[in-house]
Amino acid sequence: MLMELCLLAYVRSLREADFSAYLDALTELTPWFFALDHTNYARCIPIHLRDMAELPTKHPANAGNFTVRKSKRVISSIPIDQAHEQNNACIKGDGGAVGLTDNPNALRRWMVAGPEVARLISDFEDVQDNMGRQAETRHHDQTASVQAAFKKDVNSLVSMIEELGNPFEEESNDLIVLDTKEVADQEVVETIRNAYKIGQEQFRAFIKKCIVERTKPIADTLRRNKLKLFSSSSKKATSKGKQQLTLIKSDVELFS
Repeated sequence: MLMELCLLAYVRSLREADFSAYLDALTELTPWFFALDHTNYARCIPIHLRDMAELPTKHPANAGNFTVRKSKRVISSIPIDQAHEQNNACIKGDGGAVGLTDNPNALRRWMVAGPEVARLISDFEDVQDNMGRQAETRHHDQTASVQAAFKKDVNSLVSMIEELGNPFEEESNDLIVLDTKEVADQEVVETIRNAYKIGQEQFRAFIKKCIVERTKPIADTLRRNKLKLFSSSSKKATSKGKQQLTLIKSDVELFS
């Protein structure tokens, strides 16, 4: 639950272009990268956080300009790299850039004219879409149809809980997957309880040794925790064909 809340806070900071909330949410997420062995993120995110924390002091004019707004709707900002990917998709068009790299002249023409053609098409589509009506400023979740669908889903969930019982009121000490009713191993339970604490300790140690004291290089090897998770705890079932093959092999060895 803690990880999901951190992810939601991170997404909200981007949608609202809230720079301080972005730093706080990313700082809360970083221990999970250490705990779950995402070594590239664990190594690079602390450096990014340090640079972003110094941005208001070193470059106050650029502090907070980390998102792009492509419409006037509220809570609709997107990260800069996501905006770049969308612009690349517009420039590539339906056919993409397949085959252009083999022809230097065609590639050059596409590189020069592609952005301008994409801009003209985008301006034309915006004019057609907004002709004769005011620009929409509401979030897409604020429309009546979306609200009605959300209310229907909530009522369905409530009726299902009333009919089958509330799974969160289960008094068992076991950790159970709600949809599959799979009981987690004790190692998985310990992972759920201690993963954030383990990652936080590694995060603090990395900050101290690699950034503050600089006694270790940033590229130094990060120890993997190899914590047991739900996916790693479930054993793959042996297929019927493999079972029969094993029996045949044992029979051959027995009668040979």
